[in-house]
Amino acid sequence: MLKRNKQSEKELKAKIRRIETDIKSVSDAIKAADSCFNEVVDESLSTALIFDKAALEARYDYLIKELKQCYSPK
Repeated sequence: MLKRNKQSEKELKAKIRRIETDIKSVSDAIKAADSCFNEVVDESLSTALIFDKAALEARYDYLIKELKQCYSPK
C-alpha cells in the first residue's frame, strides 16, 4: 500500500512538472503572439493572430485548471 502511494505521489509530481512546463511555453507563445500582432499591418494576418492567441489563451486556462486539480484534495 505504501509503495503504491509513493508511486502515485511520484506520478502526480511528474504531472505537475509537465503542466508547469506547458504553462510556461504557452505563456511565452502568448507574449510572442502579442508582439507579432503589434507589428503586423496585413488584415488577414492580424485575424489569424487573433485566433491563434485565443487558442493559446484557451489552452492556458485549461492548463491552469488541470494544475489546480492536482493540488485539490480528493
